[in-house]
Amino acid sequence: MSEAARASRLARPAGTPPTIATAGDVDPAPLRAAGWRLRGVLSNLPYADRADATTYADPDELLADDRLDAVAVDGEDRELARLLPALRGSGLLLLLPTAAPQDPELVRAARAVPDAAEACVGLLRRWEPWTRTVVAALPLAGGPPVQLTVRGWPRGRQAAAELVDLVAAWCGEVVAVVAAPAALPADELPGGAAVAWALLTESGATALVSHEGGPEQVRLSFATARLEAAPAGVRWEGGAELPLLRPSGQPPPLPGVDPGLVATAAALTVAVGGGDVPTGQWPWAADLGDLLVVARVLEALRTSARTETLVPVA
Repeated sequence: MSEAARASRLARPAGTPPTIATAGDVDPAPLRAAGWRLRGVLSNLPYADRADATTYADPDELLADDRLDAVAVDGEDRELARLLPALRGSGLLLLLPTAAPQDPELVRAARAVPDAAEACVGLLRRWEPWTRTVVAALPLAGGPPVQLTVRGWPRGRQAAAELVDLVAAWCGEVVAVVAAPAALPADELPGGAAVAWALLTESGATALVSHEGGPEQVRLSFATARLEAAPAGVRWEGGAELPLLRPSGQPPPLPGVDPGLVATAAALTVAVGGGDVPTGQWPWAADLGDLLVVARVLEALRTSARTETLVPVA
């Protein structure tokens, strides 16, 4: 690591146009839309978007570039994920465009770097209008949820990570999990959709998750009310539809670019020169602490599916 490069990054004055590099299979379009200037690329992919950017031969060359503020890393690439502590220790801001790596030990190692710069993680469903509206409606329910049912949720690691993140926001910390073929709190949702896994939360609520019975919908049950929510709208059972909370002051979305990723990348620009990523009003950009929560829960789900038991989240 170049100490001179690190000192230069940390001393960069506020207002300097922010520069970012990509490492691995990272689409720079959302980064550019968020105000970043692509400085360099660390990738052997022949289709990587290099434009006028520098091509780094290896990680050391990237670390030594003192005109670089941040790096966006493909956390799915395990070799690149192992570089996260060194990247953070160099004074570079860090962006993980997806909820990866999902190995708790790798995430812990990245978090443990002392005096490290800010890091943001692509947990993107929290930015969607309907999920924001659910968070805003929770205080009106008169108490915490007692159950959450989820139907039609997409399969895959990123989709599972996104749901764990939302459950934590809606119901509190996940303390235990159980996945089929283990015995579940319920085998089916009303209507017959098979339950694939369940999350037990600190509030006492149980989240039952099905990939069937679409379209995608969630129902939060409270002691005296139910809230039904989906990307198309949010309403109290028997009540009028709630106005969706949409972001204001943001540029129009780009085709094929997730606006949540643009918002996350834009939040990281505030940290150039030593500022803090904004956290005042939900949603805010996820960080490595949020990623560690997700990684621990997903690891417990994998253990539950393998051992066919209820597994505490360690």
